[in-house]
Amino acid sequence: MTLPILTLDEHVLGPRLGYVFQRKWLQPYESMVGMLWKFAHMNRLPGLLVASQLSGQLIDPYEGIVPADIDVKRVARLLGIPRHIVGESLCHAENDTSKFLRFCPCCVSSAYHSRLFQLERLARCPIHGEALRDVCRHCGRQAPYKLDAVLLDAPFRCKYCRSWYSPLGYAPQAFDRCLAPKARAAVTRAAIG
Repeated sequence: MTLPILTLDEHVLGPRLGYVFQRKWLQPYESMVGMLWKFAHMNRLPGLLVASQLSGQLIDPYEGIVPADIDVKRVARLLGIPRHIVGESLCHAENDTSKFLRFCPCCVSSAYHSRLFQLERLARCPIHGEALRDVCRHCGRQAPYKLDAVLLDAPFRCKYCRSWYSPLGYAPQAFDRCLAPKARAAVTRAAIG
């Protein structure tokens, strides 16, 4: 008996193919990279496949795309969430946005990355008060804030050496936990200014 070979048309990747993304995994001011890290991790998808879905135009997945240039409608369909949520995950103030991925080690250990971390005017995490970092503690390299195959292939880790951004690693069960009320208020205050 021969079994049929399953094929995947990577141009129509989406929830109807059995990929999961649950809205309850999202936290206030979640960044696009945080959303896509969760999506790639929970579905065991290679970064190459995820990066190739971010634009209706043909892009080099290893060159990547800046978050502001993604196709919001396409990503909303991919994740099965409303467009406004995808739009809110992007930083639009280019003159105040870091060109490198910035993160809070405590937040990353909880599988959270806020779009606010990319704002240069914020030096500290509004939740934990820790200095935001843009350098891997192991290899000392900065990752450009571009959604590329290598970055998306290393959820919550350095794209170069694959070390965890947090000394604690990260806790996948945290996807189901919401930010505490104090943390939600701190992030909201930082967003409002």
